[in-house]
Amino acid sequence: MRCIFCKQDSGSSKAIEHIVPESLGNEEHTLPVGIVCSKCNSYFGLKVEKPLLDSDYFRQARFRNVVSNKEGRIPTIQGLLLPGIVPIEILKERSGQSIFPSRERDIPTFVQSLRANREGKLIIPATTVPDHNLMSRFLAKAALEVLAFKMLKVEGALDEITDKPELDALRVYARYGASPAYWPFSTRPIYPERKLFIENTERYEVLHEFDLLYTKSNELYFVIAIFGMEYVLNMADRETSGYVDWLKEHGYESPLYTEGRSSLQ
Repeated sequence: MRCIFCKQDSGSSKAIEHIVPESLGNEEHTLPVGIVCSKCNSYFGLKVEKPLLDSDYFRQARFRNVVSNKEGRIPTIQGLLLPGIVPIEILKERSGQSIFPSRERDIPTFVQSLRANREGKLIIPATTVPDHNLMSRFLAKAALEVLAFKMLKVEGALDEITDKPELDALRVYARYGASPAYWPFSTRPIYPERKLFIENTERYEVLHEFDLLYTKSNELYFVIAIFGMEYVLNMADRETSGYVDWLKEHGYESPLYTEGRSSLQ
């Protein structure tokens, strides 16, 4: 068995690979031990996924959607309490929400402000886009893993994915961040973060969903939605114009939608 990224022997690997991090709510979309070697698995976790999840964008998204990490903790976010301009850390628990000073030296100012003012303002700077370089490398990593995920039961398919030269540029970019340093991707909102979907009277939220799109122009695109934001990456070329053309031909509907799926606003 060989790793689909570094192509080295992965027979001694010991961990499964999560296509989407557990800290984004993924428990079921995983690859068996050995598809990604331990060294690559560890690299992606420490150098790509962790800094991406620790970024303000995903900390705020996970906070809003009450998505905990592997240890069951929901990330805190930063804000400012006025008056007093006290840096505040905001903690959300299942039972409610609380705030406290980020720095111990601000506790007296914080207490004084609460005693002196019946009302105040809590300012939370909003981050509307993720770090493009980290997001791009995460998409490249997830794209190859989704391709492997879909081909697990096809004899010889994993070897073909590992050896396919058309995927080498994406493979190297995901694993090493090789030059050029950025692989463009398309992004757009396709439904609100907290939208409720309904199926057979059951209501549920969608934290993430993904698929592959093969266009009539022979382009393979990876499509994933996370918290209602759709991200699309061309797996063989640094160009997304073919996906734009596909959207125009299909009324700008996402390829992630399945026929007959309904939703609640």
